[in-house]
Amino acid sequence: MRQWLRRPAAAMLILGLLAGTGHALLPDFSKEELIQQCEGIVLGTVQDVRCAWNEEHTAIFTRVTLTVQDQYKGRDLGPQVVLVIPGGQVGETWQRVSDTPTLEPGLRVIVHTYTQEDGSTWIYGWERGVLRVQDEAIPEYTMTLDHFRRLVETTLK
Repeated sequence: MRQWLRRPAAAMLILGLLAGTGHALLPDFSKEELIQQCEGIVLGTVQDVRCAWNEEHTAIFTRVTLTVQDQYKGRDLGPQVVLVIPGGQVGETWQRVSDTPTLEPGLRVIVHTYTQEDGSTWIYGWERGVLRVQDEAIPEYTMTLDHFRRLVETTLK
């Protein structure tokens, strides 16, 4: 699973071939599996979202700038990290990639990350690797941020 996520061109080809089938393409990760398998976990606020073509002009990627407020796992990513998400809109051209999250400025999130071979930071588990935060809690998990921190610590022991 993880290897095909590391190869964006192959992943996009597979996603393109399966587009329109109506089936989810990613396995249903448990909380613990996401925590164990990702390289990093950060809490932050989305500052900026920009879409652009790749150098070959064959694919669109969205770059999301996240201001990091806390780190639960992994190497220090610094005060800001740029997350790369396949797909997006440039001008009148849309490229939609199944199972990828949509992030907007001002949104507070926990993101499970991994690093591509080129050094870029991607979201592990795509849409399942993003947890929205409201009022110091994660509604999807029905737990507080403190409880999530303990879950990460317990899972990684």
